[in-house]
Amino acid sequence: MKRDLDHFLEIGDLDGLIRLIDELCEDESWSDLEDVAIRSRQANERGQQLWPAGDHAEHRLALESPGEFAARAVNRDAQTFGLAPLTEVAASSHTWEELSLDLNSGPLRSLVIHERVFRGEDLTEVEIAEDPLGLPLVLAGWEQSVEPPDIKKYEVDDPSPSINNLDSFPLPKPGVVAHDSGTEALRNLVQTWTSQSNGRSAAVRVYGDATTAISSLGVNEVKAKEVSISEMWGHLVWAASSGGAYGRRPGCAKGRFEAWWCAVALAGLDQEEVWPPLTLELEEALTEMNWWIWDDGSLSKGWSLRIAVEDPVDGLSWALTAEDTRE
Repeated sequence: MKRDLDHFLEIGDLDGLIRLIDELCEDESWSDLEDVAIRSRQANERGQQLWPAGDHAEHRLALESPGEFAARAVNRDAQTFGLAPLTEVAASSHTWEELSLDLNSGPLRSLVIHERVFRGEDLTEVEIAEDPLGLPLVLAGWEQSVEPPDIKKYEVDDPSPSINNLDSFPLPKPGVVAHDSGTEALRNLVQTWTSQSNGRSAAVRVYGDATTAISSLGVNEVKAKEVSISEMWGHLVWAASSGGAYGRRPGCAKGRFEAWWCAVALAGLDQEEVWPPLTLELEEALTEMNWWIWDDGSLSKGWSLRIAVEDPVDGLSWALTAEDTRE
């Protein structure tokens, strides 16, 4: 293997390195694969554009190798561009117990914990020294039906949630548009689409129902349906976890954080000084609200999120439209 690796690095043979990575994975030669990852990165630093081989080797280590090697790939955090964060990749195929002993302390360790929680592991007994997210370490009831993405060797299979069986609704005149922490949090769900890709988004808050909020986005015709908070949660987390057309995928841990942040803002609990709010308190607030998915007939072939939320207690509604496409 060493002779092949030396040769491929010397002549800058990216295809040869990718074939070598496949062979090493098939043979479960994880130490050699780790060598490919590290030396491809070093070659890139010398001016040879071999970072795709280094990225792919790190991805395969995080996905397929035993916990010790997967954790070391996470610790190196050396990808230039990857299909998904290595924290998410490693957590998709390893339990916390398999990874925990070899992960360094710090934010990456915390993200792996939250990725495992997203996949249903109860880690409430785990202590986190440095936690950038601060979310509960067990899923709330409304989160448990969300399907995680299927991370594979060469792709991430994470289709958008279904939006079937929408009904036509008449739209009233637009309301008086305002912006608040809720509209900001809605747009933050798709910030990767808009800041790193071709995406665009708009969000409004109005007095009135969901149709008034949708109309205030400049929409003339709409099909929509009311959904449960559990179903809506799948849409929120999917959008916030996705990189859209060209952005770097943030991963499900960060996607879950943005969904929580959005829910807290819409529920009016963001003025409290405690993060996160009590799960029961947030659940009660969310179940009092009405959640809508809608379509104005302009759904692109790319990524889209069109939702509306009603707070019948305060007479407020919010609506978001967002999309991203490949050129």
